[in-house]
Amino acid sequence: MPAYGVHCNVWSKVGNSTIIHLAKRSKTIDKFPGFYDNLVAGGQPTKISIKDNLFKEAYEEAGLNRKYMRFATKSRTVHYNHNEINKFNSSVIFIYHLEKSDGMKFKNLDGEVESFMSLDIKDLHKILEANKLKPNCIIPIIEFFISKDNDFISKNAILELRKLLKFYD
Repeated sequence: MPAYGVHCNVWSKVGNSTIIHLAKRSKTIDKFPGFYDNLVAGGQPTKISIKDNLFKEAYEEAGLNRKYMRFATKSRTVHYNHNEINKFNSSVIFIYHLEKSDGMKFKNLDGEVESFMSLDIKDLHKILEANKLKPNCIIPIIEFFISKDNDFISKNAILELRKLLKFYD
């Protein structure tokens, strides 16, 4: 049975730049300590709706309440497979996007986030090259590129990615 999770890209426009807001995971977390993560991300419990889990994770990890999160838009649902400690796993991510408003202040409430970083998307490669982005977080970020900011990926690449992702809507 696949593992399920919810991820939300929080982004903003500053002039001509697109900024993505990331969370740096606590060094005390078991998996991927000190890695950057989508601002809001967490596993999906069985007895809570996906939307309620989004609200819960946003509050715990970034201090964002429903007043802000009600503007998050549902994007794709992506199923992917990966290896973890010599085991083949299946996972599903429910992806959301939220444009940061002026009043939003990020504050971790559950101890799972060490700090926050706002990064121009043009500089995302620096985190990738340093191998400091939690591996499954690139999936929602690529989906963000496809749906929101097509200038970063060629038109042909977007068409090919859309063909691949159409099965997961």
